[in-house]
Amino acid sequence: MFAIEIQGVRHVRMRVGRWHLRTWRSLVMILPKGYRSPELAFAVEETDERGESLGQLGAFFSLHAAEACLSRLESEGFTNLHINMIPIHARLDDWEFDR
Repeated sequence: MFAIEIQGVRHVRMRVGRWHLRTWRSLVMILPKGYRSPELAFAVEETDERGESLGQLGAFFSLHAAEACLSRLESEGFTNLHINMIPIHARLDDWEFDR
């Protein structure tokens, strides 16, 4: 298996078979057998003036759907909205390797 995932400028991961390379803590590691990469959810969230989250207005499995929701909410008058990318793990063991 070969996969590259770019989560941000400082968060890039590459997976080649069981080798897991990334740009943050634990730069190189061998993943355990049965490891499953997390699913990504994109949550549309409202924030206050200080940037603190006031809650989710919607969550989606595709960035396109989250952007459409964001546009729709902004056209309805909502302000201070952003999209938060959330990894969702199936097992605790998998989450421990992605921290």
